[in-house]
Amino acid sequence: MDFNEFQRQYKLSRASLIAGDTTDINGVQTHLRHLAGDLTDTELAAATKLINGLPALIANLQEDDAKRSPEMREALRIIAEGRFDDGTVDERSAALADVRKRIWAIADRAGADSSQIRNLTRGLESDERALELGPPWSDPRPDNRGG
Repeated sequence: MDFNEFQRQYKLSRASLIAGDTTDINGVQTHLRHLAGDLTDTELAAATKLINGLPALIANLQEDDAKRSPEMREALRIIAEGRFDDGTVDERSAALADVRKRIWAIADRAGADSSQIRNLTRGLESDERALELGPPWSDPRPDNRGG
C-alpha cells in the first residue's frame, strides 16, 4: 500500500468515526496501523502521527456543536462530504479548489469566526500541493513535477 492509499483509508475511517457509523476508535487505530505496515520509514512516521492523533481529533470534532456558528457547521459539513480521494489528479484538484472557494464564500458572510472558517482551507491547500508535487518527503516525480 502506498501513502496515498493509506491516507484515503485514514480519511474514510475518520469520516466513519465522525459520523458515528463506527464507534470503536481502538479498532480503527489497530486497522490503520496494520495498513501502514508496508510504508517507508518516513511515511510510517507520518501515518503513525495521524493514527495516534485520531482520538483527540475525534473528541475535538465532536465537541458541543451548539458552540459553533451555523457557518462553521456548514463549512465543516462541506469538507466532510468532499470527495478528494477519487478520480484523476485533475479531478481531485478541481474538487479541492471548489471546496476551498465555497468555504471562503461562507467565511465572507460569517461573523466573528470568519478567520477560523478560512483557516479550514489550509489543509485543503496542502492536499492540492501534494497532488501536484507529491508529499514533501517523497522522491521527485519522474516527470520533474516534484521539484
